Amino acid sequence: MTFNTVYADLECPFCKEKVSSGVGFRLGVLENRNYKLGETLNTGGENVRPSAFPQDGNLKSVGYFNCDNVKCSSWTDCFPEVQHALITVKNHVIENVEVYKGPLSGEQFEIIEPAQKK
Repeated sequence: MTFNTVYADLECPFCKEKVSSGVGFRLGVLENRNYKLGETLNTGGENVRPSAFPQDGNLKSVGYFNCDNVKCSSWTDCFPEVQHALITVKNHVIENVEVYKGPLSGEQFEIIEPAQKK
């Protein structure tokens, strides 16, 4: 599965440590690209998600990360629990990434806003 990655500082919901982690997400052109906060999401090209990208460029979607806390006694301390993050895109710019504890539909890489029509 192709996705993009945004790097952000997050607090692990399990060990409560702040970690710098890559968060996998599926928005814009899916090209295994690495982004930083404040960068413009590439939405021009093939393999774009969603296929009808909002004209205002505003979206919120679920991404996934694993804790990379070097202070944990082993890499399995917060694993296999995959943590959820909410990626906020405003005007095509990746504005925020935060731990997400909201409801999920079960769909991977769910787009939270705008609500997707079934």
